Amino acid sequence: MSSPLRWLVAALLVVPGRLVAQISADTAALIDQVFTAFNRSDAPGCSIGIDRNGAPLLRRGYGMASLESGAPMTEFSVVESGSVAKQFTAGAINYLALQGKLSLDDPIRKYLPELPDYGSPITIRMALNHTSGIRDMWTLFSLAGVEPGTHLYTMDRALAMVYRQKELNFPPNSAFLYSNSGFLLLAEVVKRVSGIPLAQFSQETFFKPLGMTHTQWRDDWNRVVPGRVTAYGRNDKGGFQVDMPFMSVYGAGGLLTTVGDLLKWNDHLTHPTIGGEPWVDLMQQRGQLTDGKDISYAAGLFMTEYRGETEISHSGATGGYRTYLARWPARKLSLAVLCNVANANTIALGQQVADVFIGAKPAANPSPTQSGRPDSTRTAVPVSATELAGLAGIYYSQELDVSYLMTASEGGLTVQFGERAPITLRPTDKDGFAGPMGVGLKFTRAKNGRADGFVLGAGRVQNLRFVRR
Repeated sequence: MSSPLRWLVAALLVVPGRLVAQISADTAALIDQVFTAFNRSDAPGCSIGIDRNGAPLLRRGYGMASLESGAPMTEFSVVESGSVAKQFTAGAINYLALQGKLSLDDPIRKYLPELPDYGSPITIRMALNHTSGIRDMWTLFSLAGVEPGTHLYTMDRALAMVYRQKELNFPPNSAFLYSNSGFLLLAEVVKRVSGIPLAQFSQETFFKPLGMTHTQWRDDWNRVVPGRVTAYGRNDKGGFQVDMPFMSVYGAGGLLTTVGDLLKWNDHLTHPTIGGEPWVDLMQQRGQLTDGKDISYAAGLFMTEYRGETEISHSGATGGYRTYLARWPARKLSLAVLCNVANANTIALGQQVADVFIGAKPAANPSPTQSGRPDSTRTAVPVSATELAGLAGIYYSQELDVSYLMTASEGGLTVQFGERAPITLRPTDKDGFAGPMGVGLKFTRAKNGRADGFVLGAGRVQNLRFVRR
């Protein structure tokens, strides 16, 4: 692998109208240390870009873009952004709003009548802020037992899943709960309002004018994309396996880009030329719930603090890709981290780099790698074998279009659904059970006391109703 970027001390990068940026050899070495775990010739890695006031401070690649070909990660490596993409969908929506083509307070059903009428209007603004109550599409597919990588997801298929949902997680705008479905719907709104797909709208309105020449939406998974890196995850033997998104769904994710292009976007959010300050104001306007409480989410952006300073950021994860895009306005500092391995903790990596500039001790930050979250199952309570046997059976969800086969097992229920391996649910009370994936359910009973169905919740999906067959 190449040596640390000590040559950067001599590099002068001039951006018209901006100050000349420079970085010391010691600072470059500190940043290299943050990525030590990824700086290997036999493992996937990361690329990083750092700007100050729009001028490049550092561009760097660590590890490999492809374990098959031996290509290294570089600043030009094209990585899928995951949920960092949401701000680009939001940018298109807000631009159309400024043009008078739509209002952020329009009901989404004005443009998407296929969405069920839930009694209270769900507005475009609610979808932007994750306060709509619409269930998350990826959680829905998971609960339907559709294994990632075994089925091609399309826009039509994803929309059909969302349109089938008869209930919400909560009344519109009464709470914040992250939902990819909202941004799927917003991508479709852009198409119907502008008359062209979001991919084309983004190219014409933002990517080409801003010089984001390596950026495009992954609206066709078959398309050949020069420079695209392979995404990886760990296999059961401790090695690596390919973990690529198998879909043509975009809007909530699905942006292919580089660190340099993301930093051009960040600079536009600071010095806007398209839409001007009114556009930035809409992008950074935090959501407000019906009870008047402000939330930390704006339009595809988290408005938070880090070490007492304002941080405007978003992270992303899809397949084995992990990403992070952030700004610290008071320091005019902008950063992008793109990785092609599932255990990369890009938020920790990015904030450790920020610590170098803020002057904090990087050791105080979390690990740059992360493992899966433990199951959130609660302590089991004893339920008799007779009671468990009475709950066994087949239960069907019209909204998921899937049946759950439940059988009594030692101390709980074993559930088989779709293509997933069976999971075990442990009782939390007489009618309540919990298990992996954050699953919790409550059985309902007929007048004769027999279980006739249950209501299921799992993280970003709540109130799913199953009936006994």
